[in-house]
Amino acid sequence: MKKFKIILIFFIILIPSNLFSEISYNQILEDPTNLDLNLQYLKEQETKGNYKAVIATLERLSDIYSDNLDLKLYLLSISLKIDSKERTKDIIDQIKRSPTLTTAIRQRLDKIVSTLEAQDKQQDNEWVQFIDIGYNTTLENNVNTKSDSNSLYISDSLSNYATDTIDDDDYQNIGIKYGAYKQLSDTSNINFNVGKAFTRQNRDKNKENDAHSLFVNYNKQIDKNYISTFYTLNENNNIHESDYVVHSLIIENRFGLKPNQNVVLSGNYSLTDYRTDNVFTAAEDKNNEAQGLAVGYEYFINQNNNIKFKYGFNDYNAKLDSYGYDNEYLRISYSTRVKTINFNIAQTINYNTYDKADTFVKSDTIRDDEIKTNSISMSGSLNQLLNYEFLKNIFYSASYSEIRSKSNILNYDYNKDIFKFGLTKRITF
Repeated sequence: MKKFKIILIFFIILIPSNLFSEISYNQILEDPTNLDLNLQYLKEQETKGNYKAVIATLERLSDIYSDNLDLKLYLLSISLKIDSKERTKDIIDQIKRSPTLTTAIRQRLDKIVSTLEAQDKQQDNEWVQFIDIGYNTTLENNVNTKSDSNSLYISDSLSNYATDTIDDDDYQNIGIKYGAYKQLSDTSNINFNVGKAFTRQNRDKNKENDAHSLFVNYNKQIDKNYISTFYTLNENNNIHESDYVVHSLIIENRFGLKPNQNVVLSGNYSLTDYRTDNVFTAAEDKNNEAQGLAVGYEYFINQNNNIKFKYGFNDYNAKLDSYGYDNEYLRISYSTRVKTINFNIAQTINYNTYDKADTFVKSDTIRDDEIKTNSISMSGSLNQLLNYEFLKNIFYSASYSEIRSKSNILNYDYNKDIFKFGLTKRITF
């Protein structure tokens, strides 16, 4: 029955609109106050993209039914769609004077006004600046990535993990970012942010670090091509592990096949530099240079639903060959929005083949892994979720990830589950 309903809905959507009788303008003139007739006419004209007729009819109806707030909200939605900012502001002012206005609608109107003001700033080529203050907590059931067999190879000898090896643990991250973005022209923009974060762990210490970050992004649209360049710098000062710095550069082109379909091509390059010291004397052996390519496809079912596919490969060349490997990956994701909540479901499969056997692990076997990650996440605004004005510009995120790794060396056969929850307060100025 459920399958039949889905097919029926699909069939109705695909039926040409001209199979149904349309309301003519003469019918409206003959019965101008018939609300049902006018609403049907509005829907037909909106489907055709005849927004001038829709606006004219809605303005006339709003005068006749001056207490009907729904008509004014309908007019507002059309005004937003055709990007008439001055008209939109006038309509908002009219709606705010309505005696039937609710607190929820007023809060929504205030948010629209704030968005329009931010867009005006961008159009004036001013930098829009912000500060993000965030708190995140993570729970893992295999924080030390123990193998399923609870054993591992060390220099070709099979050993068990120490009896006090910690499995379940949690760690917290507190961070702050300063950023800004600017509309350079009608077809280009730039944004950046710099940040600092602290991670502390409850039971173990391997995740603890102080991190610095820099992110720069430039976007340019040329016809149907939307070209983006991303540069990222991450400096990880680990407290109980070796420190390292990662430079990453990504160039991406999103080509619009159709209004709701894109093909995405990207290339990436990165450098990872580990810092050798008195404790971690061989850390620099992990230094690597990586380059890769990827191709993707995006299909937007509607405004709130989309499916994305991505296939790519990377080549990691390390100073010590046993740390170098070839990576091939496939990712599929589905995103949707239910009321005010954004949901994402994804699966990523990584295939890693290493360049040389690791004599510190198993000298007669070159490592080969398959790592499958299934994840589900949700995010949104606390203000929209709970409808409290004091929660404005506070955003939440929550996710669950299931990681299953299979390898030809039992050290890397493992399962782990990761839960994350975060809150971010954004201050814009």
